[in-house]
Amino acid sequence: MEWEINSNQDRRIYYVIKDVQEDDYMGAVEAWEKYLMKNLKFPFEAIVAESEVYYPIEYGDKLKVIGIDMIDDLYGVIVNIKKGRHSCCIELCQLETEGENRQVLDDYNTWFCNK
Repeated sequence: MEWEINSNQDRRIYYVIKDVQEDDYMGAVEAWEKYLMKNLKFPFEAIVAESEVYYPIEYGDKLKVIGIDMIDDLYGVIVNIKKGRHSCCIELCQLETEGENRQVLDDYNTWFCNK
C-alpha cells in the first residue's frame, strides 16, 4: 500500500502497511490490528477526542482501554473500554492518550483519518 513519506511518522505508518496491496483496505486494517496488538500496552488511560460518540460515552471522557475487540471495514479497530462501571466498545480512532502509547495511537489515528 502506498503512503507518501515526508516525516518520521510517515515512515512508521508505511512500515505497518508496506506489504498490503494498494486496494486492500481490510488487509491494511488487519496489519494495523496486528501491529497494535504487539505495540500497545493494555490497559491504558485515554480521552475521548471526537464528538460523535454515544451514551454513556461523551466527548472529553477519561476511559480505560482494556484491549482490542475486533476490526470493522467501516470503523477500523474497535476497542473494549471501561468508564466507571460501564463497559462497552468504541472506535480506537476516537481516542487520544499520553505516555508510552501516545505515538502508536497517534500513528494509527493519522493513518485512519487519511486512508
